[in-house]
Amino acid sequence: MPTLRPEGSARVDPIDLSAFAPLRPAEALLVRAFAHDDIARVGLRRPLVPSADITVRGALIAHLARSGGAGDVPPHRVQIVGAWIEGPVNLRDASVSESLWFFRCVFDAVPRFDGSRIAGSLSFPGCLLPSLRAEDCTIAGDLALNAGCTVRLDVRLARTTVGRNLNLGRAQLRGGGHVDMQVPRRLIADDARIAGDALLTDGFECDGDVRLVGLRVVGDLRASSARLAGHVNGDGQRGDALNLDLAHVAGSVVLDRGFSAAGSVRLRRAQIDGDLDCTQAVFDAFNDMGWRGAVAFAIDRARIGGSLVLARLKQPLSRATLAGASVGTLHDDDTSWGEALVLDGFAYRQLAAPAPASSGFRIDWLSRQESTHMGRDFRAQPWHQLIRVFQRMGLPAAARDVAVAREVQLRRVGRVGANAPARLRWLPRLAHRAFGLFAGYGHRPWRPVAAMVVVWLASAMVFDIAADRGAIAPTSASQAHDRVGLSQYPTFNPLLYSLEHLVPFADLQQRRLWSVANERAAPDGWGMAARVVSWNEAMLGWAGWMLVVLCLISALNRRRGDA
Repeated sequence: MPTLRPEGSARVDPIDLSAFAPLRPAEALLVRAFAHDDIARVGLRRPLVPSADITVRGALIAHLARSGGAGDVPPHRVQIVGAWIEGPVNLRDASVSESLWFFRCVFDAVPRFDGSRIAGSLSFPGCLLPSLRAEDCTIAGDLALNAGCTVRLDVRLARTTVGRNLNLGRAQLRGGGHVDMQVPRRLIADDARIAGDALLTDGFECDGDVRLVGLRVVGDLRASSARLAGHVNGDGQRGDALNLDLAHVAGSVVLDRGFSAAGSVRLRRAQIDGDLDCTQAVFDAFNDMGWRGAVAFAIDRARIGGSLVLARLKQPLSRATLAGASVGTLHDDDTSWGEALVLDGFAYRQLAAPAPASSGFRIDWLSRQESTHMGRDFRAQPWHQLIRVFQRMGLPAAARDVAVAREVQLRRVGRVGANAPARLRWLPRLAHRAFGLFAGYGHRPWRPVAAMVVVWLASAMVFDIAADRGAIAPTSASQAHDRVGLSQYPTFNPLLYSLEHLVPFADLQQRRLWSVANERAAPDGWGMAARVVSWNEAMLGWAGWMLVVLCLISALNRRRGDA
């Protein structure tokens, strides 16, 4: 009866191997290596076809794994290189006291670890698997399908807990030479817990959906250089390339250095304590999302404590929704933004130092919003948000430019005068246009002030010439004599005379003592000119001061809104 007594285990019962007699050559090699806690080097490369010399039954591996910690001796690991694993390795609900390490092995049946408890690591570097089932599994160490590991169907890790890293670096999750329309997802790890980093790096490839809804990662989630292509169903609709909805990553999420996704990348209601870094990424890689109205990039209501980096993208990001998302810093550039953006509710504290801070760039960015949000369903929040950020960054001129552009857009979409009768809507719109032209909708109050200064000085010049020509003379001699006496009559001051016309209710004594003469006293036309200028200056003065008051009211309303 074949038995195995692990080295150093004289005080315990040997492992019964009678069910596997006779052992195959590769199995005998595995048993000896297991007894010495060594590596069973069955072959050097991943086998292409099975043979008697390299075949190991999966049931034997499961039996050794379950028995590896028998008695009071140190547990022994299963470590195999270059073997063909025949039949399933079934460790469902099992307790495994040490690591399982398979290198360059081929599995012809699905390994099953659902509900198992593995005290060490579970690793498949360079292996070929039809699938992997490890839901509700607890792994104290690493879970690795890396170094060129290939999985034909799916990897199921829902609710699995990994004590260290989840490593899928350079893994390939794809169906080989055919596309199986019945496999909608390749990697499913909903509600999994990763105590270290989640690594989908170094050219990780997946030709089906990667679903990580509710994933919890204590470290970083990195997918640098990963290439993801969402599943395409029978109707030609492409699924999600990466779904991180409701995920919580204590570190950063890194989708950089050529990360490529054909299909939606979703992080709705995700919480990322660090950065979301998408430097040099490609979204909607096959450009097939827009024609069905699908969203290429969605971070609705996500919370990102650090920076959202969308810099040096390979192609502009179109059909992206950031609705209700909150980030610390926005880092973008002139490669970032395409069309049909949803920015309503998107909040950010500041722009990164390298990000463009010109009002022209930012107004163009806001103008790329979804057409309905720039039209009948105009959304004002993105404009107010940008204005506040510019003010916080000490860029008041840029903030004013954005505020003026917002008012122009409001008039274009018909918000101005919308409550007026249809026949009279042109009146408030004309007034609104004039307010913008002369006072920048209250954001440029110096415009009416500067205009009034020009009117004041120009009018004073006309009044001075008119006075020299006799067109402006003292009021009646009897009035002058009654007041101060002709010999002491005050001199004419054109600046004060003009200012008295320009400023309503001002009394500087000039208009009382001096007036425009009649046409007989000033036959050369300067009397008429002075009279016309005085009338126009008074009307322009009223209009100018009304604009100044409107600017003050507008400023007070903005302060109340900010408060």
